[in-house]
Amino acid sequence: MLLDQIYAQYKPMMFGLAYRMLGNAADAEDIVQDVFSHFMGLDRGDIVNEKAYLAKMTTNRCINLLKSSRRQRETYTGPWLPEPMPDYDMLTRADPAERRENIGYAYLVLLQRLTPLERAIYIAKETLGLEYEDIAEMLGKTEVSCRKTFSRARQKMGPAREDPAGAGPRTEMQERFVEAFLRASDMGQFKPLLSLLKEEVTLLSDGGGKTRAALNPILGVKRVCAFFEGLYAKGSFREGFEPVSVNGEPGLLLRRNGRVSMVLTVDWEPDLSRIRQIFLVVNPDKLRLFNQNSPGTGP
Repeated sequence: MLLDQIYAQYKPMMFGLAYRMLGNAADAEDIVQDVFSHFMGLDRGDIVNEKAYLAKMTTNRCINLLKSSRRQRETYTGPWLPEPMPDYDMLTRADPAERRENIGYAYLVLLQRLTPLERAIYIAKETLGLEYEDIAEMLGKTEVSCRKTFSRARQKMGPAREDPAGAGPRTEMQERFVEAFLRASDMGQFKPLLSLLKEEVTLLSDGGGKTRAALNPILGVKRVCAFFEGLYAKGSFREGFEPVSVNGEPGLLLRRNGRVSMVLTVDWEPDLSRIRQIFLVVNPDKLRLFNQNSPGTGP
């Protein structure tokens, strides 16, 4: 198989793997390019399984990056959330190798709670469908230890699974929330949202110390409601929210002076009855894809 064919076939898999591991699209892109640059210089005659080999290279580079950036993560200002991805970033790319699968945002947040090794084994097994023998060889571990690590990671993940984005009732419920939030933010009355929120709902706001954000999680439906009412009173919502598809699911974005300044998405209970988490990303570094590709804005 020619190199450009290998690139087109495996780049989406590699990007998805790196994005799940890192929670950062820019770093995922860099790792994919680095892996392919190295791969092009190899004698491929000795490579039996190209998919497994590229997955191994991508995974190990992600683990190394996570180790080197551990201190940065530990000293991050406020909650750390993954970089969200706008769907028009995927849909407007002409190169098939650039097309990306939808990776649910709440699922991505949950993945980041695993250790790098747990994450690598969980993704290799649950997403790539690799056998324990291949995973053990990929990571330099025994099959027994990989099985134990996967079991531990699966327990931490709970009942969460990477559901196909836009599947049935999930989209319907999320769009209902989007419509309700648009009305609430227009009028400054957020109490109508209460019926959609779990009593113990948690709001996480990621500003990374680069813009104002809640430094600690906001717990409970009354405090979350008061938080949004406070932002409205300060004029933070004067340009109005817009519906947008984030990581394959309905969400909202807010502009300031024509630039996207906030992306909001939510996590539902497994039975879709209530929202249990609200995620606000306001760190400008994590909104680059929205501003890079958003109609009417510059890079």
